[in-house]
Amino acid sequence: MEPIKITSKSHIIISGGAGFIGSHLSRRLLNLGAKVTILTRHTHSPQAVQLEREGATILPCDVTSLMATSIHNDLCGADVFYHLAADVAISSSKTWETNVVGTQRALNFAEAAQIPYVVFASSIEAQGLGSEDEIPLGEQMPCRPVSEYGASKAKAEELALAWSRESGRHVLVFRIGNIYGPGSAWLMQPSLMALSGVSSLAGVWSQLEHRVLQPLYIDDLIEGMLSAAGRRLTGLYNITGEQPVTVGGYLRSLADLLQLSERTDVLQMPSGEETSPTLSPDFAYLLMGRPNRCHRSYDNTRLRSCIGPYARWPLARGLASTLRWFQQSDLWPALLNMARRRTGDGVCMSR
Repeated sequence: MEPIKITSKSHIIISGGAGFIGSHLSRRLLNLGAKVTILTRHTHSPQAVQLEREGATILPCDVTSLMATSIHNDLCGADVFYHLAADVAISSSKTWETNVVGTQRALNFAEAAQIPYVVFASSIEAQGLGSEDEIPLGEQMPCRPVSEYGASKAKAEELALAWSRESGRHVLVFRIGNIYGPGSAWLMQPSLMALSGVSSLAGVWSQLEHRVLQPLYIDDLIEGMLSAAGRRLTGLYNITGEQPVTVGGYLRSLADLLQLSERTDVLQMPSGEETSPTLSPDFAYLLMGRPNRCHRSYDNTRLRSCIGPYARWPLARGLASTLRWFQQSDLWPALLNMARRRTGDGVCMSR
């Protein structure tokens, strides 16, 4: 197949295009001049409304009920279909229906709409976790998911690759790493709460501190996805950050940005409440896996060999950008108020 060059004649369909990753991808494609059609359940969300103002076409769609027989005429013959829609909860009643049944329906839709190229967003959770001796994990290693979400993504990968072989259509599957950046409070909010003394990690810090992850800044993800799709790569690729960091290292980097380095000992201190607060879902996620197989570190050599370097945002720069967004959001004043009430010492978190 010929390389994909984005022009004003390009038509891209994105399921889940108003979500965190999807909205960044949609906006980038709009800026490149493409016609972008977003399939979403949340047609009235702020992101969907804003993207429509910027030129995207927003269509109501639930992938679990997406039928090939209900295709709009203007959806036929698009250049690329990015299937990003997913239930990202570690476990929920909708996980399998959305991530497996929904993916099969999305593939059937792409075939019926005669879309020649599909990009499917899987997850590193399909691969599972590794021990210190195993990391970084490559695509060829067996999948050992530790959650229902990971298992559903592994099954969806199988469906996508099998569909490609049987239909003769081209599919690119990305195992996407831990993505962060403006628009997502993932790990940022609970980390700020821990550093400010609002919540405590005392009971889990010894388990959590040395676990490895590989954050990838959202702009770098979009760059990698577009570069790979532009070359019409097919098959399975890890797309992750290139700067492994421990959870402790992540929190210390954030503390440095806030000029709170002297307060990192607060991470190991009790919160002062009689009943320990519930651990945030983000930290609970990082605590998954066995003690000897608990690291999220993945090899992106295969992708880099095809498209070259794509991760250009070092962690400190990416965290600073995300922190600026967080400080401008409605979440920041609420966190400051909680910190003042809890500590009573006027903890100053630098702007």
